[in-house]
Amino acid sequence: MVDLSQDQVAKRAAIQKTALIWGVVVGAIVGLVLLWILGGQGGAVRFGGALVIGMATAFAVFRASFNSAAKTAKCDSCGAAFSRSRSDHVETLIASTPKDERKEQPDKSTQVTSWIEDKFDVLDTYTCAKCSNVTTKAYQTTRRRDEETVTFPYESAKGGQSQKGASAGDGKSDEGKTDSTSGRKGSGR
Repeated sequence: MVDLSQDQVAKRAAIQKTALIWGVVVGAIVGLVLLWILGGQGGAVRFGGALVIGMATAFAVFRASFNSAAKTAKCDSCGAAFSRSRSDHVETLIASTPKDERKEQPDKSTQVTSWIEDKFDVLDTYTCAKCSNVTTKAYQTTRRRDEETVTFPYESAKGGQSQKGASAGDGKSDEGKTDSTSGRKGSGR
Protein backbone atom coordinates (compact mmCIF):
# COMPACT_ATOMS: atom_id res chain seq x y z
CA MET A 1 0.00 0.00 0.00
CA VAL A 2 2.95 2.29 -0.42
CA ASP A 3 2.04 3.27 -3.99
CA LEU A 4 -1.42 4.73 -3.34
CA SER A 5 -2.61 7.46 -5.66
CA GLN A 6 -4.34 10.60 -4.42
CA ASP A 7 -7.77 9.06 -5.12
CA GLN A 8 -6.85 5.90 -3.24
CA VAL A 9 -5.62 7.90 -0.23
CA ALA A 10 -8.87 9.88 -0.19
CA LYS A 11 -10.94 6.67 -0.45
CA ARG A 12 -8.97 5.08 2.40
CA ALA A 13 -9.45 8.18 4.58
CA ALA A 14 -13.20 8.14 3.94
CA ILE A 15 -13.40 4.44 4.85
CA GLN A 16 -11.38 5.04 8.02
CA LYS A 17 -13.57 7.96 9.05
CA THR A 18 -16.78 5.95 8.62
CA ALA A 19 -15.32 2.94 10.48
CA LEU A 20 -14.10 5.22 13.31
CA ILE A 21 -17.55 6.80 13.70
CA TRP A 22 -19.21 3.37 13.88
CA GLY A 23 -16.60 2.14 16.37
CA VAL A 24 -16.97 5.14 18.68
CA VAL A 25 -20.78 5.07 18.61
CA VAL A 26 -21.11 1.32 19.28
CA GLY A 27 -18.28 1.37 21.88
CA ALA A 28 -19.91 4.29 23.73
CA ILE A 29 -23.29 2.54 23.78
CA VAL A 30 -21.76 -0.70 25.11
CA GLY A 31 -19.74 1.26 27.70
CA LEU A 32 -22.80 3.14 28.94
CA VAL A 33 -24.87 -0.03 29.16
CA LEU A 34 -22.11 -1.72 31.15
CA LEU A 35 -21.82 1.34 33.40
CA TRP A 36 -25.54 0.97 34.14
CA ILE A 37 -25.34 -2.83 34.62
CA LEU A 38 -22.38 -2.53 36.99
CA GLY A 39 -24.17 0.13 39.06
CA GLY A 40 -23.88 -1.84 42.31
CA GLN A 41 -20.12 -2.38 42.01
CA GLY A 42 -17.34 -0.18 43.34
CA GLY A 43 -16.18 2.84 41.35
CA ALA A 44 -12.99 1.26 40.00
CA VAL A 45 -14.72 -1.92 38.85
CA ARG A 46 -17.70 -0.05 37.45
CA PHE A 47 -15.85 2.65 35.48
CA GLY A 48 -12.81 0.49 34.65
CA GLY A 49 -14.91 -2.40 33.36
CA ALA A 50 -17.14 -0.12 31.31
CA LEU A 51 -14.10 1.69 29.85
CA VAL A 52 -12.16 -1.48 28.96
CA ILE A 53 -15.11 -3.36 27.45
CA GLY A 54 -16.33 -0.22 25.63
CA MET A 55 -12.89 0.42 24.10
CA ALA A 56 -12.48 -3.25 23.12
CA THR A 57 -15.89 -3.18 21.45
CA ALA A 58 -15.07 0.10 19.68
CA PHE A 59 -11.83 -1.37 18.32
CA ALA A 60 -13.54 -4.59 17.16
CA VAL A 61 -16.31 -2.66 15.38
CA PHE A 62 -13.75 -0.30 13.78
CA ARG A 63 -11.71 -3.22 12.44
CA ALA A 64 -14.75 -5.11 11.15
CA SER A 65 -16.20 -2.04 9.44
CA PHE A 66 -12.86 -0.99 7.96
CA ASN A 67 -12.03 -4.49 6.66
CA SER A 68 -15.47 -4.90 5.11
CA ALA A 69 -15.34 -1.55 3.31
CA ALA A 70 -11.72 -2.08 2.25
CA LYS A 71 -12.62 -5.45 0.77
CA THR A 72 -15.37 -3.92 -1.39
CA ALA A 73 -12.99 -1.14 -2.51
CA LYS A 74 -10.33 -3.62 -3.69
CA CYS A 75 -10.18 -4.29 -7.44
CA ASP A 76 -10.83 -7.94 -8.29
CA SER A 77 -8.80 -7.71 -11.49
CA CYS A 78 -5.52 -6.04 -10.47
CA GLY A 79 -5.78 -6.33 -6.67
CA ALA A 80 -5.19 -2.61 -6.07
CA ALA A 81 -6.45 -1.52 -2.67
CA PHE A 82 -8.93 1.36 -2.33
CA SER A 83 -9.17 1.77 -6.11
CA ARG A 84 -12.65 0.48 -6.91
CA SER A 85 -15.48 2.98 -6.70
CA ARG A 86 -18.99 3.31 -8.08
CA SER A 87 -18.95 5.31 -11.30
CA ASP A 88 -22.58 4.96 -12.41
CA HIS A 89 -25.97 4.14 -10.91
CA VAL A 90 -29.00 3.51 -13.16
CA GLU A 91 -32.51 2.71 -11.89
CA THR A 92 -35.29 1.52 -14.20
CA LEU A 93 -38.88 1.42 -12.97
CA ILE A 94 -40.43 -1.97 -13.80
CA ALA A 95 -43.66 -1.96 -11.76
CA SER A 96 -45.86 0.23 -9.56
CA THR A 97 -48.33 -1.55 -7.30
CA PRO A 98 -50.86 0.04 -4.93
CA LYS A 99 -50.75 -1.60 -1.48
CA ASP A 100 -52.48 -1.16 1.86
CA GLU A 101 -52.22 -2.39 5.41
CA ARG A 102 -55.02 -2.50 7.98
CA LYS A 103 -54.56 -2.40 11.76
CA GLU A 104 -57.28 -2.61 14.36
CA GLN A 105 -56.81 0.03 17.07
CA PRO A 106 -57.54 -0.40 20.82
CA ASP A 107 -60.77 1.63 20.43
CA LYS A 108 -61.87 -0.85 17.69
CA SER A 109 -61.39 1.70 14.92
CA THR A 110 -59.42 0.62 11.86
CA GLN A 111 -56.27 2.38 10.71
CA VAL A 112 -55.59 1.95 7.00
CA THR A 113 -52.19 2.84 5.57
CA SER A 114 -52.00 2.90 1.78
CA TRP A 115 -49.04 3.52 -0.51
CA ILE A 116 -47.67 2.81 -3.94
CA GLU A 117 -44.77 0.36 -4.06
CA ASP A 118 -42.33 0.95 -6.93
CA LYS A 119 -40.07 -1.91 -8.05
CA PHE A 120 -36.79 -0.97 -9.74
CA ASP A 121 -34.09 -2.80 -11.68
CA VAL A 122 -30.77 -1.27 -10.54
CA LEU A 123 -27.46 -1.42 -12.38
CA ASP A 124 -24.38 -0.19 -10.50
CA THR A 125 -21.13 0.24 -12.41
CA TYR A 126 -17.77 0.13 -10.60
CA THR A 127 -14.49 1.32 -12.10
CA CYS A 128 -10.94 0.67 -10.90
CA ALA A 129 -8.76 3.78 -10.69
CA LYS A 130 -5.57 1.76 -11.41
CA CYS A 131 -6.42 -0.60 -14.27
CA SER A 132 -9.73 0.93 -15.45
CA ASN A 133 -11.47 -2.43 -15.08
CA VAL A 134 -15.25 -2.00 -15.19
CA THR A 135 -17.59 -4.32 -13.29
CA THR A 136 -21.35 -4.17 -12.88
CA LYS A 137 -23.79 -5.31 -10.25
CA ALA A 138 -27.48 -5.80 -11.08
CA TYR A 139 -30.21 -6.16 -8.46
CA GLN A 140 -33.81 -5.20 -7.72
CA THR A 141 -35.11 -2.87 -5.04
CA THR A 142 -38.49 -1.57 -3.92
CA ARG A 143 -39.52 1.81 -2.55
CA ARG A 144 -42.71 3.25 -1.06
CA ARG A 145 -44.20 6.54 -2.19
CA ASP A 146 -47.37 8.56 -1.59
CA GLU A 147 -47.94 6.94 1.80
CA GLU A 148 -51.21 7.96 3.47
CA THR A 149 -52.82 6.88 6.76
CA VAL A 150 -56.58 7.14 7.45
CA THR A 151 -58.47 6.00 10.56
CA PHE A 152 -62.03 4.74 10.17
CA PRO A 153 -64.24 4.80 13.29
CA TYR A 154 -65.76 1.63 14.71
CA GLU A 155 -69.28 0.75 13.60
CA SER A 156 -71.23 -2.00 15.32
CA ALA A 157 -72.70 -4.66 13.08
CA LYS A 158 -75.34 -5.61 15.71
CA GLY A 159 -78.84 -5.31 14.24
CA GLY A 160 -77.68 -3.03 11.44
CA GLN A 161 -77.32 -0.07 13.82
CA SER A 162 -74.21 1.88 14.50
CA GLN A 163 -72.80 2.45 17.97
CA LYS A 164 -74.50 5.88 18.14
CA GLY A 165 -78.03 4.52 17.55
CA ALA A 166 -78.59 2.40 20.66
CA SER A 167 -81.44 -0.10 20.94
CA ALA A 168 -84.34 0.30 23.41
CA GLY A 169 -83.27 -2.03 26.20
CA ASP A 170 -79.58 -1.22 26.51
CA GLY A 171 -79.75 1.64 29.02
CA LYS A 172 -78.75 4.35 26.56
CA SER A 173 -82.24 5.48 25.49
CA ASP A 174 -85.32 6.60 27.46
CA GLU A 175 -87.86 5.50 24.83
CA GLY A 176 -90.03 2.60 25.86
CA LYS A 177 -89.27 2.97 29.58
CA THR A 178 -91.94 3.59 32.19
CA ASP A 179 -91.69 6.74 34.29
CA SER A 180 -91.82 5.57 37.92
CA THR A 181 -93.60 8.68 39.24
CA SER A 182 -96.53 8.88 36.80
CA GLY A 183 -96.73 5.36 35.46
CA ARG A 184 -96.70 6.73 31.87
CA LYS A 185 -94.21 5.84 29.19
CA GLY A 186 -91.47 8.40 28.60
CA SER A 187 -91.01 10.16 25.29
CA GLY A 188 -87.24 10.06 25.40
CA ARG A 189 -86.86 13.84 25.58
